[in-house]
Amino acid sequence: MNSKKSQQHLLKQTSQRIKRLRKNKQLSQKSVTARCEMDFGSYTNIENGKRNINLFTLQKILIALNISFKEFFNFKGFFFLKPS
Repeated sequence: MNSKKSQQHLLKQTSQRIKRLRKNKQLSQKSVTARCEMDFGSYTNIENGKRNINLFTLQKILIALNISFKEFFNFKGFFFLKPS
């Protein structure tokens, strides 16, 4: 898998994971954005895989979802980029 495809795959998995966890907690997108003081449009773009996310933003979202980094990345099927 080339670097560009790997990055797109990681972004897609990350956005899908955020969305799945939010829905499992039965939270709306608006409630999450209010909790993490984030613009609604930016958040929906993250969930839809249209916006890259940095660790600080991910941390804000995970705090809003009451989920640790360990819990977020600890699931079957998560694909980490291999160093080249």
